[in-house]
This record gives sequence, structure tokens and C-alpha cells, in this order.
Amino acid sequence: MWSIAICDDDKRDCYNLEEMLEAYCKEKGVAAELDSFYDGCSLYEVMKLGKQYDLIFLDILMAGMDGIMVGKEIRRALDNEEVQIVYMSYSARNAEALFESRPIRFLKKPLRENNVFQIADYARKLSFRSAQQFLYQKKKILYQVPYEKILYFQSCGRKIEIHMTNEKSEFYGKLSEILQKGLPEQFVQIHQSYIVNKDYIEELASDRVYLKGEKGYFSISKTFRQTALMRLRTLLMPDFAG
Repeated sequence: MWSIAICDDDKRDCYNLEEMLEAYCKEKGVAAELDSFYDGCSLYEVMKLGKQYDLIFLDILMAGMDGIMVGKEIRRALDNEEVQIVYMSYSARNAEALFESRPIRFLKKPLRENNVFQIADYARKLSFRSAQQFLYQKKKILYQVPYEKILYFQSCGRKIEIHMTNEKSEFYGKLSEILQKGLPEQFVQIHQSYIVNKDYIEELASDRVYLKGEKGYFSISKTFRQTALMRLRTLLMPDFAG
């Protein structure tokens, strides 16, 4: 069951989005549950009590606890990195402030059905991808780890270190070999020694990134700077890129 929350203080916008999502699920044959909230605090309190959502459509401008505050609390206080967030607003201002909540998309109001359908398709694609595993061999034993739990890959001489949310592992290999075999699009090489997962980027600067839960920063080398920044900005906020 695909669990979706809509949070918008404009009840008409909520109702319209509900209709669009119901039409999408009917067309695609997707079983889903839809919950609507008319203020940010109500959504946050429900999630604090343990309610889990796969996807949240979150209006930015709301009285009291606005969408940016809700997104930050979901990521920080609830430590929830799994739920996908889509921000909505009539204005594209303050785009940089949305980075910290790591949304997958931004929807400009008034909402259009084709845009909602495209985002729903993308969210389902990400959900499928997050279930995939990275495979590696160590001492003739095959290991697997979900891509969603990997913060970054680090090249250390002849070995590659996999830094995960709660542990670290290593195996013999090269970053170039990993890239050649193929990684999900959220992984971006920023240095000859680092491939980072954009889902854990807490702050992006012109020459460095900060990853959630990691001390210090990771430099974006000059060799990779132009392509890495372009990809990261596109992945982090695709609707504002370029």
C-alpha cells in the first residue's frame, strides 16, 4: 500500500490534489491511502506518533508551522530519511532553503495533472530503486547492502570503503569499476577518492559538501567540480536547475 500525505492550508488545493492522485492511482492500478492535513503541525504530530508515509506533498507557505519547518523536523527530529517530500508553492522564492529537507521535486501552483502524474511516476521509481542492493565480495563471501543506507564510497589505496548509516565495510576494488558497473543516479563522484549519495547531503557549497552525520566536509575537486555541481544541483532541486 502506497501511503501519501497532502499538507496544505488551502482546502481547495488539497481537494484538487487528492482528485489528481486518485486518478493517477486508478490509471496505474496502484493501491494507495491518502491523508490530508490543513496545517503543518497536525501532520508533524501524527508522524511523531509513528505514522509512516512514503510520499508527502507539502505546501511551503502555511500559518504557524510552515512547510520548510515541517520538512526540517521530519529529517532532523524524527530522523526520517525515507519519506519522499514534494514541496508546493505559487512562488519559486527561497529555493535554497528547501535543500536541507532534501525534497525530490518542487511543484509550482496552480497544480496541473500532468505535472502531478510525472512526479508520482518519479516517486514510485525512487521507491523501487531504494529497494535495490549493492553487491560486493570480501574473502570469497558475497555481501549486499541497500543503496539507501550508503552515505559514500571512498577509495583507500587498493581498497574501497563503504560508509553506511551505522557501519563501515571495505573490499578490494576501484571506484572506476563501480561506476562502470553502474550506480543509481543519486550517487555522484565529487573527487577521485569519493562518490557521495546526494540523499545524505545536508549542505552544498561551490567547492564542498557536508553529509548528514559526518564530521567535517568533503571537497569537490576541480577535476569534477563543474560536472558534479551540475548533477548535484539538478538532483537536489531539479525544478530550479539551470
